[in-house]
Amino acid sequence: MECAERYSGGVVNHSSFGGAYAGRYDVIVAGLGTAGAIAAITAARQGLKVLGVERLHGMGGTGTAGAVWSYYYGSRGGISEPLDEQVLTLAAGCFTPSQGVNGEAKMIVMEQEVIQLGADLRYESTITRVLRRGKRVCGIEWISPEGRFTADSEVVIDCTGDAHVCAHAGAGMYCGRKMDGQLQPFSNVWLQLENGQVNCRHTDSGYADPGDALALSQAILTSATVSTHLKDTYTERDRWLRLAPLTGIREGRLIEGEAQVTLECVLNDIHTTEPLYYAYAHVDLHSKDTAFESEVLQKWTVACSMWGHKLSVPVPLGALIPRGMEGLLVAGRCLAVDHDLATCVRMKRDMQKAGEAAAYAAYLSITRKVPLREVPYPELSALLTATGCLQASGHNTGPAWLGQSETIREGMSSAHPGLSIWSAVRMGGSIQAALRAWMTQVPESDLSKHSAFALALLGDASSAPVLRKLARVKDPFVPQTRLVHKRSHGRGYSAILLLGLLADKDAADLLYTLLEEPVEAFPNPDASEASETPAEVHFQYVSFAVAALARIGDRHSDTRSPTAEAYCKLLHRKDLGFEVALPGAPHIPYDMLPKIRLCIEQTILRWDIGPLSWR
Repeated sequence: MECAERYSGGVVNHSSFGGAYAGRYDVIVAGLGTAGAIAAITAARQGLKVLGVERLHGMGGTGTAGAVWSYYYGSRGGISEPLDEQVLTLAAGCFTPSQGVNGEAKMIVMEQEVIQLGADLRYESTITRVLRRGKRVCGIEWISPEGRFTADSEVVIDCTGDAHVCAHAGAGMYCGRKMDGQLQPFSNVWLQLENGQVNCRHTDSGYADPGDALALSQAILTSATVSTHLKDTYTERDRWLRLAPLTGIREGRLIEGEAQVTLECVLNDIHTTEPLYYAYAHVDLHSKDTAFESEVLQKWTVACSMWGHKLSVPVPLGALIPRGMEGLLVAGRCLAVDHDLATCVRMKRDMQKAGEAAAYAAYLSITRKVPLREVPYPELSALLTATGCLQASGHNTGPAWLGQSETIREGMSSAHPGLSIWSAVRMGGSIQAALRAWMTQVPESDLSKHSAFALALLGDASSAPVLRKLARVKDPFVPQTRLVHKRSHGRGYSAILLLGLLADKDAADLLYTLLEEPVEAFPNPDASEASETPAEVHFQYVSFAVAALARIGDRHSDTRSPTAEAYCKLLHRKDLGFEVALPGAPHIPYDMLPKIRLCIEQTILRWDIGPLSWR
């Protein structure tokens, strides 16, 4: 029986659920982690009757149980700032000195705040069902050690991280990248005592879908015993304390919202005029198999090596509202963004702001008696501005795009050309003639090569001969980003990406040859490169060649049969091995050959060229 059938005149028949009725609330906050804790506090401060339901034993999520005590980007402001000041004061008086905002103290401060405001908390509680009337969410059911319970509400804020309430409600959502659904790697965080101070350390520990309970459990068990924290010996300067009980999940389900925010829109300045807050970070992609990511992500992080350049992303209310649903909001990393942008908008400070914004939207919806999507923006923005949750975008700005051709020319002649390349792409046809002239003036110069990159990104095939040469000689140049974090990509295989985007048929034979060459034929990695070993550089060349040949074949059907044969030879090579480690975690190698095989299989099936020995 559907939940929607258990209503009579808008009243839930709770006895049909078999659980105890816990009461009626203005707002139910499902999940009291990074976003949910702030959502519950904000809603209670507005005088709303609040119920918080959490599967763990305390508030704060990643910033407390997850042991991520420091902030990595995100924009300042909102009610979390004075709360953090209270945490620092408490920690200074009774805790061992630590980096960042002490998570144990933060849990205490937030719990004291929300309880003094009169909110009800239910820990060790798991949501099992959503109460609905049509498309309107009216409450939840949960189980705990005390039994099964239900409660009604005007608004439910889903802060579970993986949109569990939205899933129960039947909201639209998607997960991972297009090719294989792969999510960002998760991390393990541990605490250790270093010279008398508690510090947090982490390592990327593998891939797992948080929606797959069995796979996630196995990943947690395996990653809990790696050598980063379980060492043979420890020194007095380096004492291991504990592994965080909450795994560092970076990405899970993403909702389909009333407004969808994508990386492509952000890079093209297509923004909302009614932001709740500005997320601020770079596209923090942790995977190294970028050849299988989206075209826009490849252009940004590979062709331009712009991984580390920060973006300021205005987040609208529609990104917190599941499409077609009523009475339901989300706050946290399951916002209505695409897989490409999810890596940018998930930072702790910004997730705390999402929780605050959701609570204000719920408050106005309830008190003004209007649907969430009709909450008056002037009133909402006034509340957000008063706490600093919403500040002018100039507070944290993204790249300052270049608009003068001579400035762009200077940048393209340098060791850090990314911003100039993308700025040229944004200028489009107005700079195309200049790019062609620069490309031919001094053919062996950085200016010539980077002009070819910009032209290729504009779809100009005149760049193909230069790109073919860069791929043929396996140009080892790696852009310098002027950043502490450097995950740039070699010019040789970046050129292969661009040849694929151009569907350059004349590059096919060159790419076939690359697929046959041994690892020794490829350049060693640069210190600033995303790849850390010769085998990983080899993987980049092969994976981008495989993907480029697929794009060429999509456009030129006469290349499909020879490409399929080249694929077959590749997969039957006895010396083939692609051990690729996650960034900074050489102890956890991943065999990327299955990814290459999957890309090939999908390509062959798409072309439908008949049976071959490629399997």
